[in-house]
Amino acid sequence: MAWKDILKRHCGTEKMGKPCNCEECVNKKLTPKQSKHLDRNKDGKINREDFDLLNKKAKNTMKGIKKKILSAKTKQGGALAMKDLKHIASQKDLDKALSELIKEGKLFLHKDGDFYTHEPTSKRRGPFTA
Repeated sequence: MAWKDILKRHCGTEKMGKPCNCEECVNKKLTPKQSKHLDRNKDGKINREDFDLLNKKAKNTMKGIKKKILSAKTKQGGALAMKDLKHIASQKDLDKALSELIKEGKLFLHKDGDFYTHEPTSKRRGPFTA
């Protein structure tokens, strides 16, 4: 057998821009545990409704993370550092939630990396400043 034939049968061919047609890749099936996890409406089929339910769950999770961030902000008095948020969720989920909160205008990013509830200004005017 030539090396080109061996390469065609090997599962790494999809990395070269070609789909893999080996038996192992073509006949892959979901494990029972994967099927159970994906079948959210328990009808025995995996269809669009199942994926809609999974997306809804993910959105609710993101909503919960945002709520925790905003409550942590209230506890800290309006300013947050990333170290104050590490316990809430994974770094990937935190980054996503923070970017959404910034887009919504609920948080602002300071040049030092802190998060604020209001637009940070360079000079504050108060009763004790001239």
